[in-house]
Amino acid sequence: MHRQRCLEVEEEIERAFAADGRLRDVSVYSPYKDLLLYIVEETPPGEGDEFSCAAPRGFLAATELQARRRYEEVRAAVLAGGGIVISPSYKAETGEHRVMIGFPRGTIIHFLANVSRSMARAGIELTRKYAVTFGGDRPVMVTSLYARQEFPADLATHLVEVGLYPSKGISVLVEQGALTPAEATFAHAVTVFVHQFISVPDADIALLAERFGRERDLASTLETLQNRIDRDSYQMAVVEQVFRDRPDFVRDLFTVFRQKFDPSPGRGGAADARSRLEAAAGAGPSGDEAHVVRWALRFVDAVERTNVFLPARLASTFRLATSFFRDTGAKVVPFGVFFVVGRDFHGFHIRFADIARGGIRIVRSATGDDHARNSDSLFEECYTLALTQHRKNKDIPEGGAKGVVLPGPGASAAEAEDAFKRYVDAMLDLLAPADPAAIVGWAEEILFFGPDEGSADLMGWAAQHARARGYRYWKAFTTGKEAALGGISHKEHGMTTQGVHRYVLGILRELGIREEDITKVQTGGPDGDLGSNEILLSCDRTIAVVDGGGVLWDPDGLDRTELVRLARAGLDSGSFDEKRLGPRGFAVRVGDRDRKLPDGTVVASGTGFRNSFHLDPRVRADLFVPCGGRPKSVNLANWRSLLDAEGRPAFRWIVEGANLFITQEARLKLEEKGVAVFKDSSTNKGGVISSSLEVLAALAMDDESYARLMCTAPGAAEPAFRRRYIAGVVRHIVDRADREFALLWKVHKDTGRPLSLLAEEVSARINEITGQVAGSTLVNDPAVRLAALRLQAPALLVSEVGAEKLLERLPPAYLSAFVATAVASSFVYRFGLSAGFEEYRRYVAELASGTTPS
Repeated sequence: MHRQRCLEVEEEIERAFAADGRLRDVSVYSPYKDLLLYIVEETPPGEGDEFSCAAPRGFLAATELQARRRYEEVRAAVLAGGGIVISPSYKAETGEHRVMIGFPRGTIIHFLANVSRSMARAGIELTRKYAVTFGGDRPVMVTSLYARQEFPADLATHLVEVGLYPSKGISVLVEQGALTPAEATFAHAVTVFVHQFISVPDADIALLAERFGRERDLASTLETLQNRIDRDSYQMAVVEQVFRDRPDFVRDLFTVFRQKFDPSPGRGGAADARSRLEAAAGAGPSGDEAHVVRWALRFVDAVERTNVFLPARLASTFRLATSFFRDTGAKVVPFGVFFVVGRDFHGFHIRFADIARGGIRIVRSATGDDHARNSDSLFEECYTLALTQHRKNKDIPEGGAKGVVLPGPGASAAEAEDAFKRYVDAMLDLLAPADPAAIVGWAEEILFFGPDEGSADLMGWAAQHARARGYRYWKAFTTGKEAALGGISHKEHGMTTQGVHRYVLGILRELGIREEDITKVQTGGPDGDLGSNEILLSCDRTIAVVDGGGVLWDPDGLDRTELVRLARAGLDSGSFDEKRLGPRGFAVRVGDRDRKLPDGTVVASGTGFRNSFHLDPRVRADLFVPCGGRPKSVNLANWRSLLDAEGRPAFRWIVEGANLFITQEARLKLEEKGVAVFKDSSTNKGGVISSSLEVLAALAMDDESYARLMCTAPGAAEPAFRRRYIAGVVRHIVDRADREFALLWKVHKDTGRPLSLLAEEVSARINEITGQVAGSTLVNDPAVRLAALRLQAPALLVSEVGAEKLLERLPPAYLSAFVATAVASSFVYRFGLSAGFEEYRRYVAELASGTTPS
């Protein structure tokens, strides 16, 4: 084949590769100057993850030992780092320069053709090349290129860019030469941003808002409708099509963006490019093109700093200015927002304070439709979770934060894990860059991540990766790590449930009712953190459990011994022994079809039955404890399903364990019907308190002390300090839960005001005072700092490290937040919501004198 046809042939090979999913090995030789010989072999690798198992059988048989070692080293480096690895060398025997390029399968789109394009742009004429695919859970491709010329020093940058834009849509413009890979990658990020944030006011919605906007219920509904119209009108495909039709828009946008953030000198043309874009954005009051360009420019203006111009990256990260969210009318303006975009995932990280902590949630989508729905609401979900976390975090120094990662549709567990790792690495580009001067506008920030759906097993990796990247707060970077890294497992110790269940016990104590005498329904089952520990800590009569496995129902009470067995084994409801059910009970698995129930009802779909069972007329109990489920499962549109035909509520009390399971509007409607609803921001704070004290220990100790006192080596006994520290964490959680419950119960009893609103007021009041104290000189008062240690830090830790040393080791911003939160939360719990200046003056005097009780 003639060399000029190489791209055509390589793209054909790659289409076949993509069409059937089979793993192929490709060898390309140049027997004559302008001729290329392609050999494509189907040599499937083994199924194990060890190199000898993952390598194709033909490769192992034909490759000499030294070459095998090179391939093994590159593959290992790819698996360790998750991105593109480049290993150059020189082959003296043949006088050829060689470069080996390793990458996760699918990372470099058109892995043959795009590499060839990069070589052609650099003026490199290849003498031969090979592409070998290694199998295992995370397949890796290694391409070896040979040439007489030396490979360019910036080859890594070129290859990074061809690995960051998606394989469809905008990629055609690269293949046509209309855009560079860097411009296509940027266009992809702009497309995701515009789809996520664009808002074009609808005239009909505006009219309804004018008529009914003052009514809280309708105002929320109208806002949801406007958001739905925006997402439907400007779907990703619509936004992308604008850029496909007008690649000049992309080039101009990237020119403006590059002028702002590329530290390299000599960039120009931004003023003219911006003028052209502003003319297009103002072309008329209507039209997709003008609106898209307008919001694309808003994106460029909203970015404060980015990793886009680093020589290597696994995804693109953009820190967005808070002014953007103020201008778009956010109810509460976040302190910091990171927007992360990879080739096959995107995500956000939002925090509401300088020092903040929150979990990173991986949102997987089974189908393309699921992915579209999840993408539509991704920022909203992250924002709402982070704000809820902020209200929940009122007892700790860290404000609320949350991250979400959305892999592509149908992503496997391994692919979702890779997306998470690239997300974390891209965040670290801005937190701990190797060369801060390469990030225009860089400033140090402290972030703490935690476990959430899909990421609980990745916290240890993230901490170790942060250490490898040089992040100085790596020990505290993630919480919920394995014990070998000093982490405290929420599930093992029931940290979140320790707080949630105190509210149940508080209700029963106030009403004089025994727990054994009440009935309960719970969502979230024995395989989860909250669900399993709710089973283990409670002794009620549970009549329903709804979880990932399906639905368990027995109006006479589910067999508690069997529930405990599942909880201890970490099994979901699908493993429940049906022989343990009573005559009226049933177990419906998600995979069931046309299942007949004891009352004669036929369930067409187990999944559909599971998804809506919390609204089923059968579900009636004293207590409802949501321990799992999607946000807004009970909302303004369906809350009436929790009433019977006479309007009586299905439950007397609801104690929310799962975040955002019920919307605030639905909570208030249920409270109007007499249901006592304890909100997630109050009940679900045990986990965040545990995580905060895990962070405190990591910050307070040096590496040696931390490893000796907090880390349990594999196979070794748990250090006595660690065991006692965890017991102290549990006591702290119980104390804070009891204090808030007592405050809410008293004010509700005295005033009759809804518990859901009171919970918001407690959070708002503590956070308000925290902000005032943090901005005052009080945080620098030595006596007040020592008082904060008595109020907030476990005595065991203070005794071990020493009060002065502990205060010295805490980062200044963290220390200010630590002191302010300790003062504010203890003041509100002690004096209540209506306390005034005089109470506060006396309290501060007590702190300064050292007489305030812990």
